[in-house]
Amino acid sequence: MGTHYDSTNTLTVSNREHHPTYPRPSYFVKREEGAFRLTIALPGVSRDNLNVSLEKGLLTVTGSRASGELHSAKDPSNGRVPEGYQLQTRLHPDLSPEAMSAQLKNGILTLVVPEKESAKKRDIPIN
Repeated sequence: MGTHYDSTNTLTVSNREHHPTYPRPSYFVKREEGAFRLTIALPGVSRDNLNVSLEKGLLTVTGSRASGELHSAKDPSNGRVPEGYQLQTRLHPDLSPEAMSAQLKNGILTLVVPEKESAKKRDIPIN
């Protein structure tokens, strides 16, 4: 998984409201048929310690690691083991966050955000 990769330019990652002690996790954005898939690496974060919220188009993913999990997954930028992770991204207006789905499996959070019907490609009939 790439560290910070969004070739779609659909998500704008921001650090303005970043948790002061949590680094931004590695993530990958991929466009699929009618949706965007955001895959985030959150090693050591359990479902109970994970929060995904959306406010005024700002998606925030915050996860804290269980204390027993702090022995692994060092932050490559400083060599320390992070206590948790936070990613904030502004969703494009053409996406439909109401229909977003989330799944956490083996420390990987996958969010699928469908496109709005009005944003999907359609053929325009010519009279």
